Amino acid sequence: MTARKALKNWLAVRGSEPGPLFPGKTGRAMTIRNIEYMIEKYAYNARLEDITPHVLRHTFCKALVDAGESLDRVAELAGHSDLNVTARYTRPTRRDLQKSVNKLAWE
Repeated sequence: MTARKALKNWLAVRGSEPGPLFPGKTGRAMTIRNIEYMIEKYAYNARLEDITPHVLRHTFCKALVDAGESLDRVAELAGHSDLNVTARYTRPTRRDLQKSVNKLAWE
C-alpha cells in the first residue's frame, strides 16, 4: 500500500473533524518524541538498524532526486531555503557508485 493510499484510508476513518491529523493517545497532536519512539519501535521490530526520522527524510529527498525531480521542488518539499543544502542529495552514494560499476560487462 502506498503512503498516499494509507493516508486516504486514514482520512476516511478519521472523518473531517478538526484537530491533529495523527492524534496521540490523549487526542492531542503527537510530539516529535512520540514519532521518534514509534519509528524506533517499528524499526526494532522489523530488525532494521539506523532508522531515524532524519534517515527517512534523507531517503525521501534522495529518491526524489534520483527520480529526476528538480532541486527547487525537492527543496520546497524538504523545507530547505538554501538549494546548496538540497544539492547534497545529488551526490552519489556508495550504492549509486556500485550500480555504476555493475553496469560494466565483465567477462
